[in-house]
Amino acid sequence: MICALALAFAVTLFWALAYSVSIHRRHQAERLLQQLSSLQQNGASSVNIKQIAKASGGKEHCANDSCTYDFEYGSAFSSSRTPQVFRRTEWDYLALRPWQVTAQIRTSNGNLTDLYVLAGVGRGRGWLYNEGLFAGNMWAWMIVNISCDPRQFDERIKQEREYLESQSVRRNVDPGNNGIFVGKPNVDGPGSGDALWVNLSPGAPPESRIAGFDVNLRCATTITPCTHLCQFAPSAWHVYAQDMKSNGWWAEEPSECPTR
Repeated sequence: MICALALAFAVTLFWALAYSVSIHRRHQAERLLQQLSSLQQNGASSVNIKQIAKASGGKEHCANDSCTYDFEYGSAFSSSRTPQVFRRTEWDYLALRPWQVTAQIRTSNGNLTDLYVLAGVGRGRGWLYNEGLFAGNMWAWMIVNISCDPRQFDERIKQEREYLESQSVRRNVDPGNNGIFVGKPNVDGPGSGDALWVNLSPGAPPESRIAGFDVNLRCATTITPCTHLCQFAPSAWHVYAQDMKSNGWWAEEPSECPTR
């Protein structure tokens, strides 16, 4: 009886510590995303970026007149160094799931040139394979890849126009006309999952930038898990669904999606 109580206390203590650390890191990542959403290629200076890096623990790497700033937040459960027993998907029932936010800012001659963000959260509750109680198993992932790169934006829009033309699709509105383009690639890899690509132009208006950076990191720590991309990136999913409909194509609208 005493041993059972001691074990229950140890598990509870472990959960409370791990969960509180994940919540703290999530709040830090949320503040970073909010700061990044306000950066504009034609307005952000290296001074502002240095302040963000200092406040958010970014690592600076400079060569000549070019600098990069790297940021990384996530749960301990997303580390490859975590023992396999702590990487089991059953931890999802206790809201202890792997998640990660990485970002990179690039500057040249003191001005912002490119900005990249990758946000992902594990989706578990079961497993695709099982190697025993003390072995890991496989998480699926929901991923949002955000890019503020003018060359990448132009190339993405060019590819979309060519694809629509090859499918004989005529639109009243040009893709990316409001400075944002959202695509949904196939995810190939262990566990699979779902992803959205968000491309923002240098002149994207504030509402488009807010939509692009609208990542619901509460999915990382909520007891009731997020099961669809429309919950993890609600605004970007809305942009994607609207674009699909404007092309005359079917767009999935799960019941889990927030109403607009």
